[in-house]
Amino acid sequence: MPSSNPTTLNQMNKAHSLSFIIFAVSSTALLNAAVIAEWTFNAGANSTARLASSGVPAGATISGLSFNSSFTDVGPGAVPNDVHDGFGFGGNSGDQVIFLHRANYFDGSPVPSPRPTVSDYTSWGQGSAQGTGADLSSNGNAPIAFTIGADAVTSVTVDSLTIDFTSGGASIWQIQEAGAAQGAGGTLNSGNPLITVALNAPVVIGAGESKTFTINVNSGATNSLHNIDGLALNGTVASIPEPSSGILLCLGALALTRRQRK
Repeated sequence: MPSSNPTTLNQMNKAHSLSFIIFAVSSTALLNAAVIAEWTFNAGANSTARLASSGVPAGATISGLSFNSSFTDVGPGAVPNDVHDGFGFGGNSGDQVIFLHRANYFDGSPVPSPRPTVSDYTSWGQGSAQGTGADLSSNGNAPIAFTIGADAVTSVTVDSLTIDFTSGGASIWQIQEAGAAQGAGGTLNSGNPLITVALNAPVVIGAGESKTFTINVNSGATNSLHNIDGLALNGTVASIPEPSSGILLCLGALALTRRQRK
C-alpha cells in the first residue's frame, strides 16, 4: 500500500475545511444583529414623518408606527390633553419625544365617541383587556402596530423591543405578533428609564413574507402623560443566497480539492 504524502493530505484537509466554510457561509449570510430599526420621533413636519422607522438593513422593510384610531393625533409641537387617548410630539428635557396621553374618561366620566363603552378601551386597560390585534376588532384594542417585510432573499427575526423613557408617569409595555399571546411586560419609570421587553418567542419573517406586530402600553393612572424618547427593535436580518450560488461555491471547492490531489 503506497504511503500518503503528508503535504497532499494537508492540502486535502484544508480544501475540505474550506468547502465546509464556504457552504456554511453560503447557506445564510448574517447582515445585521441587535438593533434592526429605530423610531426616534426626532424630525418631520407631520406625525407620519415623526413615526417613521430608521436604520433598517437592506432586504427588510419596517413600517412607521400606526396608532389605534381611538387616539387623538395632535401632531408635532403639541401635547395631547383631552378626553381621548392621544399622542403628540415636542421637546422634553433637551430631546424630541412622543407624548402619550391616557384618556380622562376612565374616571367614570361620559365616554366620548368613537369609543362606545368604558369596557371597550385601548391598551391603557388592564391585563388581557389590552388585546393584541392591529385593528378595532374584539381582539384589536392594542394601541400601536407596525409591519415588517422581507424581500425574496432575506429573512428577519424579531426578538424584543427597547423603550427609552424621558419623563412622566410609569407605564407597562409589551410586544407581540398581532393576534398572538401577549409578551412579558416591563415597567418603565424614572427609576427604570430604559427597558427591553421580549416576545414570548422570537418571530421569524421568512423570505417574501410580512407580519404585523403590536405594542401594548398600560398605565394605572387616568389622565396621565408619558414622554418617550425612542423605541428600538431588536433581532437579526439575514440574506438567503439563491441555491445556484451555493452550488457554484461547493463545485468550486470540489474542483480545488481535485486539483490538489494531482
